[in-house]
Amino acid sequence: MIVDKIRRYVWLLDTIYRAGENGITFDEINQKWQRYDLLSEGRSYPKRTFEQHKEEIQQTFSIEICCDRKTNRYFISDREELRNQSLMLRWLINTFNLQNIIGQSKSLKDRIGLEDIPAGQDHLIDIIDLMNNSCTFDMEYQKFYADEKKFYRNMEPYGVHIFQRRWYVLARNPENDTLHTYSLDRVSSLKKNSDTFKMPKDFSISDFFRDCFGIIKDAAPKQHIVLKANAFQAKYLKTLPLHETQQVVSEDESFTVFSYDLCPTYDFKQKVLSYMRDVEIIEPQSFRNNIIEEIEAMRKLYR
Repeated sequence: MIVDKIRRYVWLLDTIYRAGENGITFDEINQKWQRYDLLSEGRSYPKRTFEQHKEEIQQTFSIEICCDRKTNRYFISDREELRNQSLMLRWLINTFNLQNIIGQSKSLKDRIGLEDIPAGQDHLIDIIDLMNNSCTFDMEYQKFYADEKKFYRNMEPYGVHIFQRRWYVLARNPENDTLHTYSLDRVSSLKKNSDTFKMPKDFSISDFFRDCFGIIKDAAPKQHIVLKANAFQAKYLKTLPLHETQQVVSEDESFTVFSYDLCPTYDFKQKVLSYMRDVEIIEPQSFRNNIIEEIEAMRKLYR
């Protein structure tokens, strides 16, 4: 199963990376493998399987695991590359590390709080399998604001994306040659087709959503947005930026001014409003007016 394979890849990468520049022998890797019951179930790590995992890691993540023949110690050829690898790989490693800690410290399971993703994960495995085999799919889908379900045929899965505890698939609809995001918890049925499609070589889901906050990609162009946050909220924004384009324009004891270059979509507007009076939109005036309209509507609602 693809998820089990990825778990093994991530475990091996993380184990060798943590060994440092001096590397680690296969016997040491095998000992660690046997201690981790979730993967090994107490069995030894076959050398042939290890070599196969090495090759598949290079094919999947473009990371080479090398061996110093003088010492028979394995190491990652470019540790800096692993540090700078994609968000997906960093997310996988961090998730695995947490799973590893919990698995080896079962007494702590009631003392570690996790955020649940309530629905859609069953279809996530199917979608990843479709992506891996470049297969199209049919699905029955019901939007939150629609009374009836809609059937989509021969959809092409380009990627998956998580946002606010929901998984989404970005898929191309061949009927109108457009890319849309679909929430997996709104999919009532999904069927794999035998037809395959050709994925664009230069496609990246990170690039696709680069100018967005969330999963809404409007036709409207990105804008230069200036936001002012009070000293309290500014600390949170500095440590957890809203977007990769976030820059500090100016700051004093009371306020910090941030700038962003993105599309002011519905998702971003909701995020700004969630900060209430701690944050103020300065520019552009059109987006500021949009926020004012929402505040006025809320004020009427609470009269």
